[in-house]
Amino acid sequence: MTVQPPRRTQAERRATTRARILACTAECLLERGYAATTVSAVQERAGLARGTVQHHFPTRAELLIAATTQVVDTRLEQFRREAELLPPGRDRLQSVVDLAWRDLNSPTFYTALDLWVAARTDTELRDRLVTEERRVFTEMRRLYLEVLGEPYASDPRAEVLVEFTIDLLTGLSMTAMLTGTLGEREAVLRRWKRALAVLVGQLPSEELLDGSPLPAAADPA
Repeated sequence: MTVQPPRRTQAERRATTRARILACTAECLLERGYAATTVSAVQERAGLARGTVQHHFPTRAELLIAATTQVVDTRLEQFRREAELLPPGRDRLQSVVDLAWRDLNSPTFYTALDLWVAARTDTELRDRLVTEERRVFTEMRRLYLEVLGEPYASDPRAEVLVEFTIDLLTGLSMTAMLTGTLGEREAVLRRWKRALAVLVGQLPSEELLDGSPLPAAADPA
């Protein structure tokens, strides 16, 4: 005799539909950008009636504001996965630069950037985005310090160096956004890694202007 699975409750069906709408909205934001993420586009992608989408999110603003959280959660999850895949036996400070660059040069970051621009003139979106960006940056800074480990994590300079790294690479990513490649700006990334090594005393200051990549090195004891 075939055992029928238990029927889902109305609350479970509602939660599943809502999650599907938000996932499709986040995908649409990633692929098409803020301006093209309309209720109609999301409805078509989700394979749902427009009334179903609007039952959960009566306006486009409500839909996009809720999807902002989805985008932030996706970015955090990607960040955690990348952190787990960092190779052992490498200097953690250099690894954190690579980790930050992968995050700040990813489609998810460009989606966040698209939302930032839209929020400049959309106060409702801006209020929500400020909260979500505070959450993502707080969590990422925590993860950066966790990845660094000792002796960096207890170094009072570490938090400032992480902050500088995020700010520099955010700007670098924005300048490379249109081409999709670093091009000549790759030298900036190499020089920043070298500057960090100088700042923590791994390299003498006269090596700061050397533009060559740093050699692979084991984590300092």
